[in-house]
Amino acid sequence: MRIYLLSGLGADQRLFGQLDAGTHHELIALPWIPPGASRSLGDYARLLHEHYQLEPPFILGGVSMGGMLAQEWAQLCRPEALLLISTATSRNDMAGFIRTAAALRIGPVLNKSILELLGLIGDRFTAKSKEGRSLFKRMLRESDPDWLAFGARAILDWEPPLLRQPYLRLHGSADRVFPPADWPHCTLIDGGNHFMTFDRAAELSGHIRAFADGLQSKATAT
Repeated sequence: MRIYLLSGLGADQRLFGQLDAGTHHELIALPWIPPGASRSLGDYARLLHEHYQLEPPFILGGVSMGGMLAQEWAQLCRPEALLLISTATSRNDMAGFIRTAAALRIGPVLNKSILELLGLIGDRFTAKSKEGRSLFKRMLRESDPDWLAFGARAILDWEPPLLRQPYLRLHGSADRVFPPADWPHCTLIDGGNHFMTFDRAAELSGHIRAFADGLQSKATAT
């Protein structure tokens, strides 16, 4: 089964370089496309839907903002399931500083310089491997300014849609961007943080393979 994945804000498909879906499934990391005139994640999901032709059967997923976009995109297509990693499914899932920033309506002032500085400050308080930290800084430095500014503003204004598909939700117990709570149907990765997709890839890969195997077995049985 194909597993289409979207990375997070300030990241790209290199984030998924350590994941292994096994021999029976194919991980496909989708590059970002320009936001154009998009003003919301819903607008951008429609651009993605027009740009990419996803081949069924497939799982649609993402990390952080990519997981939010997967939820929006799933309203327009028919994934077998969603794969939600280190992301939110409601505004209450977001850290207090994000909700405060949204309430203060600071979105219009956000640009790459500010966001890159905030990312680097946050990086100092997040445990990463040496390779992971190097990758994080490269992805942030090389991210497109227009895309980064759009994404930050759209996250602040995001109103999550209702989830209609089965899903696998993987979340780190030490995630400070979306602090974990007593969420139903969530697999908590002990000690995992917001960058665990790369640094805890082996553990996440096992969960992903088991989930995809289960979906494939169910499809075959029917």
